[in-house]
Amino acid sequence: MRIALLQVNTTPGDFSGNIAVIAGQARKALTASGQPLLCIVPAGALAGFPWEGLTRREGFYSLCHEAGHRLAEILLEGPDLLMGLPSENGIYYVLLKDGRMGLVPRTPAGMLRIRGRSIYVPEDDWTRAAQAMSGYVADAVLDMTPRRFVTEGQAEYETECAHISRLWNRPVLSVRLWGATDGLVLSGGSCVFSPSGEITARAPLFEDAILSFDLDQPDDTGSLVPIPGREECLFRACVTGIRDYARKCRLSRAVLGLSGGMDSAMVACMAVKALGAGQVLAVLMPSPWSSDHSLADAKLLSRHLGITACTIPIQTMMDAFSSALALPQRDIPSAAPEAEDMVMENIQPRIRGTLLMAFANHAGAFVLGTGNKSENAVGYCTLYGDTVGAIEPIGDIYKTELYAVARWYNQSEGREIIPENIFAKAPSAELRPDQKDEDSLPPYEILDAILHQLFEERRSPENIHVPGCDKATLHSVLRKIETAEFKRHQTPPPLRLSSCTMGYEWRMPASAKILLP
Repeated sequence: MRIALLQVNTTPGDFSGNIAVIAGQARKALTASGQPLLCIVPAGALAGFPWEGLTRREGFYSLCHEAGHRLAEILLEGPDLLMGLPSENGIYYVLLKDGRMGLVPRTPAGMLRIRGRSIYVPEDDWTRAAQAMSGYVADAVLDMTPRRFVTEGQAEYETECAHISRLWNRPVLSVRLWGATDGLVLSGGSCVFSPSGEITARAPLFEDAILSFDLDQPDDTGSLVPIPGREECLFRACVTGIRDYARKCRLSRAVLGLSGGMDSAMVACMAVKALGAGQVLAVLMPSPWSSDHSLADAKLLSRHLGITACTIPIQTMMDAFSSALALPQRDIPSAAPEAEDMVMENIQPRIRGTLLMAFANHAGAFVLGTGNKSENAVGYCTLYGDTVGAIEPIGDIYKTELYAVARWYNQSEGREIIPENIFAKAPSAELRPDQKDEDSLPPYEILDAILHQLFEERRSPENIHVPGCDKATLHSVLRKIETAEFKRHQTPPPLRLSSCTMGYEWRMPASAKILLP
């Protein structure tokens, strides 16, 4: 039996668009095969994933069912297609054949019977289920479950697939969605494993693909696209997130603030790759504390990328705020001696945030946030200021990781897009004279190690040990994480790239006291 796994990118609730995407890939597979075959798409491809609150729309499940019938009619001339549709009781499976849609019952043991073959389709934690079902007889194991992107996730997933194929002594087929919806990123990477546990085919990440497989010749080798390195995966995941947010929300232009630092530089590069240079507007908003080299670096990056950049000095707006606040503040006691300085420091990013939103309104664009995971974790950002934006592409990437991604990007482009001075200078928010990030934070190498142990490794505070970090520094970082939770409740959704993304896996009550007594 000839099978084609269709790796597609669909949109939640866009039934007409999703029908077109799936039908197009199915016809392409049939043309390439030149013989009858069974196409398979990931579960939920027709409805789009995730459907989340769409289920509250009256008649949602009926719409899914009706869309299945429409797709069957379109594929009257073939090929046959197996897919999963959502219902109130979970996923059910249907076969589109000869212009009709028929139910394919899934047995309590998880088996689908198709064309005289038994295919085991586990759901949820499929590796545990597949191990439990290893005593049953099946011709293949099929994973259709959507899985979100996680760095190094593809290699780990393939290790599981190889184990299952050896355990069953049967081929393992994995068909996966790719694309992004809000903060959720799906990478694709559909794959096929022989009964001996050898990978025989792998689709590329972050693009449409078709994997062909003959169930009667399970050891045949097909296209085997290499897994990209970590930095490339992170970059392409962010590009996918930006591009799909724009496309699926019917937007085309993006606006971002360009400071001359690494964070905004990297987001600008990702936006250009996702949308094209003509669809990206950079706004440079220097204050009296902005260094000459930061402004020069931002302008040079804009020229390298070929994007439109406009410069709006914010000195006069800062003066206006200072003047307006002077009289009322004189009669109100300060919360702390440094409160007045903090007010004027925070006014600067809030002015910039207002300007970015104004440009977005004017241009019919969306604002890209430029915050990274390290700074968001400890609240080194200004609410309603540099936290404005529709999405935060690098919000789940640590600062030290970002420099590695930037190095890879320049190398992949074959020239210096991001100026070397952006790599060399000390990170700074430039909200006061000679300010450096390390005035308020430990070195990023230490900070990121603490955060990684807390978030990804799930260590308790007493089991966090980082060379060069004393107890006072650790205590300070943990206190900042706790007190910044209220900010993270009000910031743009970051693209989910790790096993512990703030706002998703890490989301605490703002009042919680879990890290420190």
